[in-house]
Amino acid sequence: MPTENASSLPKPSRMEKLGVFYLNRLGQRALSHRALDHSDAELRRHVGRITLTGIVLAGVAGLICVWPTVYIDLLKQGYPLPVHYGWTVGATLVSIVIELYLLILIAVHAVHRISELINIHGNRKSLYAGGPFAITPMLARAAMQLPDPKVHILGIDPFEQISKRNLIILGILYKLRITLTNLVAKFILRNFVGTEIHGISVNYIALPVECFWNALFVLEIVKQARLRLFGFSLSNHIADDLLDEGLLGRLSTEARKGCLRAIGNAVVMARNYHPNMIILLLRFQELLNITEEDRYDDWDLFMQTLDGLDPAERVFLLNLFTMAASFDGRLHRREFARLTKAYGKQGADFFPRLRKLTGHLRQGRLHAAVSLCDVDYRPPT
Repeated sequence: MPTENASSLPKPSRMEKLGVFYLNRLGQRALSHRALDHSDAELRRHVGRITLTGIVLAGVAGLICVWPTVYIDLLKQGYPLPVHYGWTVGATLVSIVIELYLLILIAVHAVHRISELINIHGNRKSLYAGGPFAITPMLARAAMQLPDPKVHILGIDPFEQISKRNLIILGILYKLRITLTNLVAKFILRNFVGTEIHGISVNYIALPVECFWNALFVLEIVKQARLRLFGFSLSNHIADDLLDEGLLGRLSTEARKGCLRAIGNAVVMARNYHPNMIILLLRFQELLNITEEDRYDDWDLFMQTLDGLDPAERVFLLNLFTMAASFDGRLHRREFARLTKAYGKQGADFFPRLRKLTGHLRQGRLHAAVSLCDVDYRPPT
């Protein structure tokens, strides 16, 4: 990574290392196609099959692992409490370990199949073979729903506008959501249906509940993996087009710094280090050959830069700012005030592109997204 000392980078967790290990074991076949060789309809169809396969396998894993815990719980109900709960807790712990391992394998395999569909190694330039934002660790974190590392690149702090206490609270609430859902489902059944349905204990509701959450788990993994792979492809597409057309050579020194300020402030607005934005940032840092920090996440400096440029360079930066703001596949209400301020009188030109591009990325329409990713000196049409 150009601006980070290897010793200062956060070490990957054991779970991330496990994901990287399995992705590397699966290997990368020698594929000749590129991401854009498939139409959007073909991509959606193939991703849909991968998703369905993952859901079915995850559901089967849930059924196989949860059924014994419910059966043992019911079987030992007449025993003393220490014996009953000893057996139940023991069986539950064993089933959790086995199910977690199976879900990891299912998730990694689904992510691997999508990476082959996109053929990420078919890009002209494979970014950063090492480091936390190399493509394999990024996919491993997507497969295991692990957080991306909190590192500062060029001094950019994505958590500048959110307190660390709020981050902790949000994390705890997320973890509690699954537990509370299961408890509520059991409470409703026991109070409104009874302890049995057609002779089957309501405790077995744990099986469909487990399948439901496993399905959501797979859907979220596929969605994040697809988004990260599309973002990686689009970042390369944008950078390669700029190189081929020689557009960066026309930028003034201030506009060149403004490119990093445009991406840096998009990172801050999103309040996270989404890999798509970081790949775009790293690729532009490399293209512009800028290594020193210069408050690239400072909003006021970005606005001053926009105001000081000629109209053509200003449009160039706004095009890039639009790309970066869309790359996490989400638009938050909190972002609109700053987007409106940056676009100024040209908001009617840029907002439609921003909304469309975000939607295309979220829905997995790669070709449609590429058509909106021209970073040049012309406003959107």
